Amino acid sequence: MSGVVRCPGRPGGSGGGPWRLWNVRSGRYRAAMSEAYTVYWPQPRWRQAACVGHHLAVLFGGPHHSTPSFRRATVQPADLLYPIGVCHQVLYVLGRMRVQQIIPADDPELLRDYLARYSAWQFLAPMCTSEVVIGCEGTGVLRDRPLPGEILQRLTYRPRRGPRPVRNVSDDGRLLHPESVHGIYRLAESSAADLETILAGLPGEPIPLSRSRRHQPVPADLRMDTLF
Repeated sequence: MSGVVRCPGRPGGSGGGPWRLWNVRSGRYRAAMSEAYTVYWPQPRWRQAACVGHHLAVLFGGPHHSTPSFRRATVQPADLLYPIGVCHQVLYVLGRMRVQQIIPADDPELLRDYLARYSAWQFLAPMCTSEVVIGCEGTGVLRDRPLPGEILQRLTYRPRRGPRPVRNVSDDGRLLHPESVHGIYRLAESSAADLETILAGLPGEPIPLSRSRRHQPVPADLRMDTLF
């Protein structure tokens, strides 16, 4: 099982940074530096998440492409997770959560306990959920943090095979197809800093939660400036 990180109160810094060493698996250790990952949410998922009205506190992983495994993506305690979504060919940063613990949930009774504990977020759990990611330092789910075209064009992932840019980006910075961001991917350090800057910056035009009418923006107490 992955180790447990004791999350601090409200750190003044942001993004990846130094953390103490912890035991991530029996006999294995990882350097004391947090990583950052994007977690793709399709539209039905982020639209429902935007209505919850709570800070991000939990995510769920599974064995399928629609809800992939965090452990298989090499996510560990202390890492930062950035849910992202796409609307009208614009990529949005929807929030951020730091991983506190990753719990295997192969036992149905154990999974039911966690779903009851985090009932507001249980819609994030697929039918074949195999892990529960407990988080801290979570933001609310924000609908007004679009990536400017120039940042999307330089957004870089860092998989095991080596750095790669986001594919299917137009010359004017639109994401023509979300295939290359669909999943859980480790960010290059500069790209993680870009996402954190967008979250901490001024809001943009919010995405309407329905196509027929616009909803009120995210309440002030769920915005970044109340957390850091």
